[in-house]
Parts: sequence; C-alpha cells; structure tokens
Amino acid sequence: MASAGKRHAFILGGTGAVGQQLLRHLVESDSFSKVHAPVRRALEIEHKKMITHDYSEFFRPWQLDVSLTDFFYCFGSTLKKAGDPEKFRELELHTAHQALVVAKQTGVRRFYLVSAQGVAPHSMFAYLRVKAEVEKILKDHLFQAFFIYRPSLLLAARPELRMGELVAQKTMGPVAGILQRYLPGRAPVQADQVARAMLTDALKGDEGLFVRENRQIIELASLIKKTKSKS
Repeated sequence: MASAGKRHAFILGGTGAVGQQLLRHLVESDSFSKVHAPVRRALEIEHKKMITHDYSEFFRPWQLDVSLTDFFYCFGSTLKKAGDPEKFRELELHTAHQALVVAKQTGVRRFYLVSAQGVAPHSMFAYLRVKAEVEKILKDHLFQAFFIYRPSLLLAARPELRMGELVAQKTMGPVAGILQRYLPGRAPVQADQVARAMLTDALKGDEGLFVRENRQIIELASLIKKTKSKS
C-alpha cells in the first residue's frame, strides 16, 4: 500500500515514445516513491523505484495487489499494427476499459491521458473518432483530477512510422523550435515535451478536468528540465 504522502504511479505504454521519456522523469522525481509498469518486453530503464508486471496481469487486474495514486495512460496502437479500423477500435476501447478497471480497483485519484490533436466523435478520420471514444470512456469516471493531452505531430524515433509521418518528421523536425515559437497551436512537439507537460501537471496538484492542447503542452513542458540521455 502507498504510504501517506508518497505517490505511486502506474504507467501504461512505458515502451512507447512518450512513455519511455515519462518513465525517466517519474523515477527521478522525489514526489514518486514507486513506478509500476506492465510490460511485454524489457524496458530501456532500470531503477530501484521501478516495479514491472507481466502485461497479461494488466488484463487480470484483480492480480495487481497494489495501491496507486497516479495513472499515466501513454498507450496507443496504430491502424497499421491493428490490421484494420475495426480491430484498431476494439483494441483501443478494450484497453481503455481495462485501464479504468485497474484505476478504480487500485484507488487512483489522478489520471493523465495522451490523446491526439483533432479528436472528434464525427471526424472523417477513424483514428480520431476512436481516440474521442477513448477519452469519453476514461473521463466519465470521476477522478479527482483528469488531464487530456492532445499533441500535434509527435517527434520521436519510432520504427513503425509510416512514410508520410517519416517525411513530416524529417521536414519539420529541424525547424520545430521555430514553429513552436510562432505557431504553437500546430507545431510538432517532441515526445519528451509531452512527458514533461504530464509531469508538470502531476506536480502542480490541480484538481478537476483539464484538456491540454498543443500550445499548453509546449508551455507546461518548459517548466521541467529535459530527460537525460541515459538512465
């Protein structure tokens, strides 16, 4: 059980672009004494605060005998990996429902969700329609604090990048800093910036429902130092 005053984090998607960066910040933060993560492969970081769980246990939440305070939801699949739009929707919604079960069972009071810019239930893009459903599933539960992050193009080294995404990163990456200064609402953001924005909100302790659009992500990220290149 989490001791009084100590926060225990749970991160879903710790091997993803944002999740990897967030893990480094969480274990380095004095505000968190434990960081739990369900994994299917080894994490790139090792730390005494880290507690890993077999990913299959995440889908059997009654086996997670832990007390948590903060849930960081960095999970995200792709249409390509899922195979087709319907399988993608099933995976995303099933994972969201399971995350909610875990959060409720373990006493989570603060929830942080990485979503996407432009989410809308009637979007012409299946990806954005599904992300809108995920948001609704999770925010309908009355957490003390619920944060949604909607970044624009995410700059990160990911092997599953599609050709269009790869071209966009190569083109916009070198000028991201300039774009963030003059077009913060649409500028691409680094995965670490999203992670730093999440940690900023976690440390501030505000309560309620908050939606962090791209401009706010950039502003919040500036309040936390960048991660180190190595753990």
